[in-house]
Amino acid sequence: MKICIDPGHGGDDPGLQAFGIVEKNVNLDIAIKLKQFLEHEGIEVVMTREMDETVEPAERISRINKSGADYTISIHCNGGPVSSKGTETVYGHNSLEGKELAECILKEISNLGIARRRAYNKLNAKREDYSFVIRESKMPTVIVETAFLTNPSDNHLLSQNPFRKKIANAIATGIFNTVQIKRQKSGHWAVPFFETIRDEGLVQDQYPLDKGVTWGELSMVLSRLIERVKKQTNI
Repeated sequence: MKICIDPGHGGDDPGLQAFGIVEKNVNLDIAIKLKQFLEHEGIEVVMTREMDETVEPAERISRINKSGADYTISIHCNGGPVSSKGTETVYGHNSLEGKELAECILKEISNLGIARRRAYNKLNAKREDYSFVIRESKMPTVIVETAFLTNPSDNHLLSQNPFRKKIANAIATGIFNTVQIKRQKSGHWAVPFFETIRDEGLVQDQYPLDKGVTWGELSMVLSRLIERVKKQTNI
């Protein structure tokens, strides 16, 4: 397994700037931490930049496609009205693998207490993927908009080194879970049972079937089941 990590912006392109924080620096720091987590688990990592350097779009795509990676993770911070906050992930509109990865990463980051917004795809006027990184990459690519740099509370979280480490760990966990889900689809004994409860709306995300279930997750499933039984029996 090989992952290409793309820290957004860099050098002459600072990205967003808000409340004294510069996006290119946040992106690179999270990317380096993510690289360490992945390599610790034996995953090969290639980065489009490992320092504060300017990487032109064509060169960025060249580095991504020459990496031979199975997936690319492009790390960014979001921006918008000061009230907007939370994490988002973006995937290619024709990529089921990208969608699964985007959803897994979104779930893990939102578990840190950052508002969960959406995993989505976006098209341009030509009905192509809006992001050139997603559009031009040869492998499934996900853009991780970690949080809103323009929101005071999200900005405060991104300014803290321990929290940036948590975000990197969450992205890594999302990658590990995606790989496990991909493997289990090829023959895990519990796949038909999980698909049944997912089709019935008792769960909404993909989950590694051998991963432990928290009390919170169990409570969610049981409460949905109880509500379903009440409706069917008119209790």
